[in-house]
Amino acid sequence: MKSDLPPTPMRRSGALVILAGIFVLLGTSWLVMGKGDLNTRIAASAVVLLATGLLIGRLRTIPEATSASDRLAGINLRLEEELDRTREQHRQLDHYFEMLMANVPANIYFKDRESRFLRVNQSMAAYVKKGHPRDLIGKTDHDLFGREHADPARADEVRIIDTGIAITGLLEREVFPDGKTGWVLTNKMPFRDNEGNIIGTFGMSSDVSELVNAKQELERERYLLRSLIDAFPDKIFARDLERRYLVVNRSMAEWVGVDSPEEMIGKTPADYFPEVVVKAGKAEDLRIIENRAGVINREWDLEWKPGDLHHFITTKVPLFDADGKMWGIVGMDRDVTEQRRAQDLVLQAEQRMQAMIDNSPAVISMKDVSGRYLMVNRGFEDLFGLPRKDVLGFTDHQLIADKAAADKFRKHDLLVAEQGDALQMDEELYVDNEPRTYVSVKFPLRDLNGKIQSIGTISTDITDRKAAEQSMHILNQDLLQANEDLKRAQEQLIQAEKMESIGRLAAGVAHEVKNPLAMIGMGIELLARRVPTEDAQGQETIERMKRGIDRAKKIVKGLVDYSSARQLSMEPKDISEVIGDSLALVEYPLRQARVKLFKEVEADLPHVSVDSTKMEQVLVNLMINAMHAMPGGGSLTVRAFARVLSGVRRDEGVRTASHLREGDHVLRIEVDDTGTGIDEAIMSKIFDPFFTTKATGQGTGLGLAVCRKIVELHNGILELENRPEGGVRASVTLKVG
Repeated sequence: MKSDLPPTPMRRSGALVILAGIFVLLGTSWLVMGKGDLNTRIAASAVVLLATGLLIGRLRTIPEATSASDRLAGINLRLEEELDRTREQHRQLDHYFEMLMANVPANIYFKDRESRFLRVNQSMAAYVKKGHPRDLIGKTDHDLFGREHADPARADEVRIIDTGIAITGLLEREVFPDGKTGWVLTNKMPFRDNEGNIIGTFGMSSDVSELVNAKQELERERYLLRSLIDAFPDKIFARDLERRYLVVNRSMAEWVGVDSPEEMIGKTPADYFPEVVVKAGKAEDLRIIENRAGVINREWDLEWKPGDLHHFITTKVPLFDADGKMWGIVGMDRDVTEQRRAQDLVLQAEQRMQAMIDNSPAVISMKDVSGRYLMVNRGFEDLFGLPRKDVLGFTDHQLIADKAAADKFRKHDLLVAEQGDALQMDEELYVDNEPRTYVSVKFPLRDLNGKIQSIGTISTDITDRKAAEQSMHILNQDLLQANEDLKRAQEQLIQAEKMESIGRLAAGVAHEVKNPLAMIGMGIELLARRVPTEDAQGQETIERMKRGIDRAKKIVKGLVDYSSARQLSMEPKDISEVIGDSLALVEYPLRQARVKLFKEVEADLPHVSVDSTKMEQVLVNLMINAMHAMPGGGSLTVRAFARVLSGVRRDEGVRTASHLREGDHVLRIEVDDTGTGIDEAIMSKIFDPFFTTKATGQGTGLGLAVCRKIVELHNGILELENRPEGGVRASVTLKVG
């Protein structure tokens, strides 16, 4: 409703009061809402105070407005209190802002539309080598940085001002003021006034070099690991405890028939493998989870298609986090089908080769450079009587009892290894206590690099061939010897006649010398009684004469025995009794000479016709000679056994040798000593009469001649020979029957 009253002073005062009240309300509202910058808010406070004062003054001039004045005074008081609180909040906000700007490690700045700095924090000042943030006020990036940094920064800010679109998460490679190169993460936004007008830009940048470098290093390692597992032909995977795939390599993906490893992520083995494989794998995973221990090189087979059987080797281990909690399983499946097939082919080739060498008549073996056997054939097993399992890994010195042969084999192997060429040589070995000769070809076996890794040997037994060659040689020698034998036949006849003449001469000499010796002996006895006992020289002379007579008597007795009649008192005898009687005669002197006696007489020997007295004479003589050959003591072995005669040997002057022939059943008596033996140079003279190796006065040289004659009268053979192990063997061979 419109008033028709004219304006009066009172009405004008009321209008001013109302207007002042409106200003108070607007200013208070501005302050309470907190709009505007600090200067604007201070101006609003001044307007509120001025309007409030005006309002109070006008109200006091109007009587009827006294109560309204009181009310406005109360409002003013409350407004002043609110203003104080607002100022305090503003100071606190400024303090918080200043603390934030001073302590945030990132660089914070505000710029105007010309890219001049309005406000920066301490970190920004330190970054550009300035002492205080105020030193940057009014400057631009071109004042602080090079154009390579300042120009792009200005372009970004112009774009933000023109479009109002912020730039966030910008990662830039930057050269820092200290010359180092690094990475900076920057966020730039438009800076607006209260009305929303863009008055500049503000932003924050942080040095993230360590983070970026760490991320790049992690990416490189991840790429390296990924490249590595994708390059492996083995099927590599990692699964969580629910058996979901977390990582697989390319080989795994190709194996199950998917286009890429990513397609398998989150899937399980049940999506790709047969049920039997899934069940076995799940049970194995549960055991790994329960035992917290992996499975190493488990072998298993899988038939993808009928007839397409593949062999695999699987290794799986548990995965743990930093707290030791298991979170998954990583594994690798290796397809070894081709390797197995190659191994089978190699095994088949080895079996064929082994079959070939096993059926070879030669003895074939292979040893490493240390001399240990790596391979032998059946011929080797048969030769040594050992299965190959007891040969492989051992050396010749461990297998062969003949150490000299083992040394020689090793020497030859080393020679081949040293020279690097095949060699051929003869090698000897005792087999069943008989010497065998082998021609051996030894050759080096090399690896792919040409290094000698083993020595092969092919040995052929040439013992029979050499024996045949030797037989041919002997036959040839026999043909050559035949002529010599014809010549010696005449010499043997002459020698036999000579020995017969010696016998007759010995008989005559013994007869003619025996009586004079008796007379001389009686004369010496008579003379001895007349020599005074005080005449030492005379007594010594008499003793020497007696010893000479005794020696002469022994010689005469030997001559008598040598030339005695051929008639013997022959009767069948148990030769073991004859040997026992002979041993009883020499037991004491043998014991005195420290000679151990060993008797080896077969039981139930056949009887032979002998003159037991004469045969005892022969055996005693042989044993006494053996005792004299062992002046420091030793052992004497007497043995007797029956056998079939072979290899009858003729000696010069022995006409009775024909009484024994090849194949005759004979009884043989042997007397072995461990003495010094007989010089081979005099072996042909030991049966000659008056030949002796003993010192003068200790032997007549007739003992063996007499013994031989007695044995010949028994139609037997007396032989002496050196034993290979030392000493002499005297043997008497008599025909049985």
